[in-house]
Amino acid sequence: MTKRKLSWLIPVVLLLLLAGYRYYRDSSQQAADMVQLTVVPFETGGGWGYKVMVDNRSYIYQDVIPGIAGNRPFRSKDDAARVGQAVVEKLMAHQRPTMTLTELLKMQVAGVQ
Repeated sequence: MTKRKLSWLIPVVLLLLLAGYRYYRDSSQQAADMVQLTVVPFETGGGWGYKVMVDNRSYIYQDVIPGIAGNRPFRSKDDAARVGQAVVEKLMAHQRPTMTLTELLKMQVAGVQ
């Protein structure tokens, strides 16, 4: 290689290395900032409920159907898990983790009228 080509190649390689390092650092920081949200259905005395876990710690404990009058548990594990997942999706979208009667009816949750 001539000196002219070498003098051009060194700054380009250094720039690529710097860009790669910054990308790696930023992506690893984003991964560290993310939290893990999971839904855990559980059995109650008269039905089902769910917990929303944030990094394996209980964040929301819901042992009755939210958004309706009274204290009625979910009739099925599947209903509890589906509503819990809807709450998680709201949290991930930076929305309030509430459920309305309309949303529950649309999801066809058993026992909701």
